[in-house]
Amino acid sequence: MHLVLCHTTADFDCLGAAVGIARLRPGSRIVLAGGAHPTVQRFLALHRDEYPLMERRSVNFEHVQSLTVVDAAYRDRFGPISDWIDRAADSNLPISRFDHHLGSAGDIPTQHRYVDAVGAATTLVVEQLQASQIEPTAAEATVMALGIHVDTGSLTYEQATARDAQALAWLMAFGASQRAIADFVEPVLSPQLQDLFSLAMDSLEGETLEGYLLSRVTLAVEEYVPGLSSLAERLMSWSDSDLLLVGAYYPHTHENHKLTLIGRVRGRLADRAQHLDRGE
Repeated sequence: MHLVLCHTTADFDCLGAAVGIARLRPGSRIVLAGGAHPTVQRFLALHRDEYPLMERRSVNFEHVQSLTVVDAAYRDRFGPISDWIDRAADSNLPISRFDHHLGSAGDIPTQHRYVDAVGAATTLVVEQLQASQIEPTAAEATVMALGIHVDTGSLTYEQATARDAQALAWLMAFGASQRAIADFVEPVLSPQLQDLFSLAMDSLEGETLEGYLLSRVTLAVEEYVPGLSSLAERLMSWSDSDLLLVGAYYPHTHENHKLTLIGRVRGRLADRAQHLDRGE
């Protein structure tokens, strides 16, 4: 059996890519490491049975022959199933990776890597489906289109490429539901936030501590900017960070500035933070 592993707090790009990979490898099963973004949860509540998802507690690893990890480069992003990656490596099972985060060398030993500068990991999977002449169902096309829309801001983000647009057009030809896309794609960042997003990506600093990617960025703005929490969410996803601090400062008086500080944490690091908060 081939397993496709989605990182903790899976987003649409991760899920969409995983669904496409399952078509590339017939008989594959998709395992969510732990949790999903709220919109993904809402989508799966309606459409889960249309995809080859498998509960992690149902996996007998003795039957696993290969793995593919999606949209992440570090073991810890896979939370409670990260030990499967270690077991696969120890048993010399083939491990593949589809990702669009070029700056993440990662710590997962892979035999096959599909990593390139596109707006969404799903785009890389779509290109493999095209090369293999595999036609997706409408349900598969829909979730893959959602992955590209969400990670490229419906092709408005600076990181979006012509390859993402071509992949979306191909998925539309196979019945990607525009109604579902309208229902589940979150509002695109405003032009002001898009400019700040590009600036933040260029200025983002990070370091890895105990396997966790800790990132930070400080932005100088002319005045208070509404919607910075949405910016932080997009940065969290794009940077593949486990913890993120976003600071934005602007003039308040002639001599003083105000600082808006937003923090985000996810996955196993969020669990650790909760334990520390309770004094455990």
